[in-house]
Amino acid sequence: MKTKLILTFLLFLASAFSVFSQSQGVMFQKPGVIGDSLSQGFFGATVEKKTQNWAYPVLVTKQAGGSISYNELKGPYVNLEDILNGDCGPICIASAIIGGNASTVSLPTHAGITGADYTNVLRTSGKCEDITATKLVRDWYWKTWYWYTYRWVEAQDCQEPDKFHKYGLRNSGTQMEIMEKVKPTFLFGSVGANHVLCTALSTSLDCLDETRYKRDVREVMRRMAAIGTIKGGVIFTVPNVTSIAYLESYKDPNNRADYTGLKAFYRNSVSSPSHVLDANEVAKITNFLTMVNNELKAQAAAMNFALTDAKVLFDDIRENGRLIQSPLGYSPGFAKANWPLPNQPGLFGLDGVHPNMYGHAVMANELIDAINAKYGFNIPKINEYNAWYNDSLNRNPIDLKRFLTENIIGQFISWVIGIFT
Repeated sequence: MKTKLILTFLLFLASAFSVFSQSQGVMFQKPGVIGDSLSQGFFGATVEKKTQNWAYPVLVTKQAGGSISYNELKGPYVNLEDILNGDCGPICIASAIIGGNASTVSLPTHAGITGADYTNVLRTSGKCEDITATKLVRDWYWKTWYWYTYRWVEAQDCQEPDKFHKYGLRNSGTQMEIMEKVKPTFLFGSVGANHVLCTALSTSLDCLDETRYKRDVREVMRRMAAIGTIKGGVIFTVPNVTSIAYLESYKDPNNRADYTGLKAFYRNSVSSPSHVLDANEVAKITNFLTMVNNELKAQAAAMNFALTDAKVLFDDIRENGRLIQSPLGYSPGFAKANWPLPNQPGLFGLDGVHPNMYGHAVMANELIDAINAKYGFNIPKINEYNAWYNDSLNRNPIDLKRFLTENIIGQFISWVIGIFT
């Protein structure tokens, strides 16, 4: 009797394991990605094969036993770390600035593109900045056998998109159209950051548009639900963009309130209120961010997706750091929400906005935690110590702020940036 019970129990465990494995395998049979620079792998000031390979969707998908495909880039723009380390000379810089593709696929399952938001997901392809844009053109015709004239008709106004969209999407359509062709079983669906991050990068509120954001995120999710193949997914909220390393506090010497606030780190001085986000502007951004994140949480619930609260995560890292520790107990310390400095690990690249190799591993592990909790999976986590150890920027930190303020070349670069931005 006891033997029979044991055999029954073992059969039950085998059956349960089989169902579990199948559900994870089925869900990650064909992952799809829409996204922005965080998903594409923007680092320093560029996107290239090595940075794409460490981006969070690639890491999570590999850990889950799936795979995704994407057009590999070699620019545009340049990797600041390579330049400052002397690993990228004039020819390398010129080639990177021009940009292009290292390799291509006919239909990428990973369609995340630097600079994109939910509006771009719907409207921007590799060929057109806005596939919905129209213009009036002359349509010439013979009105009678002797009278050749024209009428005004509406036609597509296809303006060339930025190079990230051009090389990342090529002929495949918009991110939304690609997902409708791919028909994914699991969706990485976060494209909310640029709806708010634009305020930090431009030190302006002009880009905030609640109506556009809500309209387009809802339309994206409506069309995703209509695909019919998506069995699960993950969304993360937007961190506090006013606390990123790109911005630093500035006190106006003359105590002018509209000249005091948060400025871009590369500015040595402030000569206009447009160069800072003052206290009132920061408060408005905070309120807008809350709205954006509440909408993302609602969409995740409606789609039955896993949710990672990235705002809570990065607020905690900014306040307390994140412990890095090897299996044998060695620790280089707590990583901060900044680019790495000597004896101080960090999660971000030299632009102060985008994660480095280690930072993507941290983000991937948080998504894995959320996916496992939501769907009952057991996706293994990434070894964060190994990610830190293999991260060249963390292993050999570059103090970019010091370079820009104390090095004559860096001072010139800061001056040029200040003149043209």
